[in-house]
Amino acid sequence: MALGIPLTHRIDAAIRRRAPSGPPPLRIPARRVYILPSATGALFGVLLVVMLVGATNYGNNLAFTLTFWLAAAALVSMHRAHRNLAGVELTDVRAAPVFAGETACFDIELASHARPVRRGLYVAGGATGIGRALAVDRERAGHASIEVPTHGRGRLSCPRLTLSSRYPMGLFRCWSHAAPSARVLVYPAPIDRLGSASMAQAGDDGHAEPVRAGEALFAGHRRFQTGDSRRRIDWKASARTDDLIITEHHDSRAPSHWFDYATLDALAPEARLSQLAYWVVEADRHGAVYGLRLPRQTLGPATGPAHRRDCLEALALF
Repeated sequence: MALGIPLTHRIDAAIRRRAPSGPPPLRIPARRVYILPSATGALFGVLLVVMLVGATNYGNNLAFTLTFWLAAAALVSMHRAHRNLAGVELTDVRAAPVFAGETACFDIELASHARPVRRGLYVAGGATGIGRALAVDRERAGHASIEVPTHGRGRLSCPRLTLSSRYPMGLFRCWSHAAPSARVLVYPAPIDRLGSASMAQAGDDGHAEPVRAGEALFAGHRRFQTGDSRRRIDWKASARTDDLIITEHHDSRAPSHWFDYATLDALAPEARLSQLAYWVVEADRHGAVYGLRLPRQTLGPATGPAHRRDCLEALALF
């Protein structure tokens, strides 16, 4: 370690290395809760010193009593502040996929299996500072959101989180770190690199795929609605949820679009992926049947939310 690194940075790095890490749930152990006086607590300490000096100079027993009573209250506050954070559990971390350049939002869930209510909890991390205070107990979980900017495609890890509290009197700040191994998928930014080139010019076959006449292409699932035929119910998918799930199909004889990575040889690799992502998003928006060809993977032709997700995931992980 370089000698020029400030001591505070070294201490902070050592604390972060010892933070609980791994998949949720993550429990904050008492030995990993750190505590220091807050700015208010430091001023309160100075006030106690002044009161003690004054009580000593004047020999005033009432001033001594008040000084020691306030000091005892501060010590109790320090103990309660530490107990308020120790044992809190980070039970879940979730995030929905986003496109590169957008902000990924990690939803954090906190809980406590101990009897007392944990109050005044704050979660910070990534580009998100301290938000609103949370209160958790055995029957109520707390939720916070952490925003992280994205710059490229692929899998983005959840940043190291800082849990803190100044409860109950604000005289001490307790904090701890946690490093959940949650990740979010970042799709390539959908950018039309070719300008005037239409989606049809990109890969319209102008004919149906070579399948049997009348055969339908799987388009995805949706919830059952009044008027739907019972023959379209996907019983296996419905068994995994509390709702009836309908299978949607599209006529295989409809013209299909093929979006091929190899046909975009005039663009750089990342620009190709952005162009393909743009075509996938546009085709899905228009309800078109489309397929995706990559050097080591072929998807489709199909349509629907599931096919869109599979295509964008393949582009993100290419």
